[in-house]
Amino acid sequence: MYYSIPHFRLFKLISVLLSTVIFSSIAQSKSLEINAEQRKEVVENISQIIIENYIFPEVAAQNAAYIQKQLKTGEYSNIIDVDKFATKLTLDLQHINHDKHMEVRVNKPEKEQSEQVQANNPHLEYLKQEQKENYGFKEIKILEGNVGYVDFRYFSGFDSAKATVDDVLQRIKNTDAIIFDLRKNDGGSPEMVQYICSYFFGEKTHLNSLYWRKGDLTQEFWTLDELPGKRMPNVPLFILTSKYTFSGAEEFAYNFQTRNRATIVGESTGGGANPGGPIKVNKYFSINVPTGRAINPITQTNWEGTGVLPNIKTTSTNAFDKAYLLAKSSAEKYRKDK
Repeated sequence: MYYSIPHFRLFKLISVLLSTVIFSSIAQSKSLEINAEQRKEVVENISQIIIENYIFPEVAAQNAAYIQKQLKTGEYSNIIDVDKFATKLTLDLQHINHDKHMEVRVNKPEKEQSEQVQANNPHLEYLKQEQKENYGFKEIKILEGNVGYVDFRYFSGFDSAKATVDDVLQRIKNTDAIIFDLRKNDGGSPEMVQYICSYFFGEKTHLNSLYWRKGDLTQEFWTLDELPGKRMPNVPLFILTSKYTFSGAEEFAYNFQTRNRATIVGESTGGGANPGGPIKVNKYFSINVPTGRAINPITQTNWEGTGVLPNIKTTSTNAFDKAYLLAKSSAEKYRKDK
């Protein structure tokens, strides 16, 4: 999942709709083939799109020059399958910008898209799917030592998910330490990151900012003034990470780490801090283009390319055991201090 586009209501849905019409894979349909003229059109269109939209204009120009060179030198000449072409273009673009959020994908055939839109409301279908998944919350329990444990897989962009978040945090509000398991969390909505973080700060705190190239706009994310549940500003926090922890999940960890509010245990994360959204290239392809970048108010930078570096480095497999030992000790001290 991706950080989302700067259309402040729409972006919450775009960030999680990788399975819908815009970015649906053609794998379930008969594979399409493209010719030299079509490949040229795609390269030219992508070049123009990234030049006009990518957060770093100089890198965008380098990207465009590189894929155009690849086209002219015949690197794409033998690629006729649309999926293979999308993969090759993604690799070539990331070879220059090293931005894991930039990705070329294949659209469904336009007829199939039209039929699907007429048959379904894709936003409603995805909402139903998230509800079945409990909005990404996989496991919530209280461990021995009065340690709360929450395993969740993404940050939902639907407002209705906030009630589930409130219920989850209500269940662990009286614990003496909390472990958030983000080892399989691939990100999502910045607003949901903001919402959950707000429960764990007592004073109003600037969590993160997103700078958008379009409009030269900076969007600030602060902890919320009002929440329906109990705040837990002092309870010890531990966050489990892996190399698969990505995007919004990285921001969640980074927000706490830079404020010395949580201990990160596990592996360095995936390293994607540039939010964006899908743009249609032509009837065959779309491209996700990062149009913004995260700016942490403490470091004045972000985790792009490097990932969030854990306070306690260990394998993803061993992360829970190490964090749990620390959490039980911290919980005991927290009880005494209370």
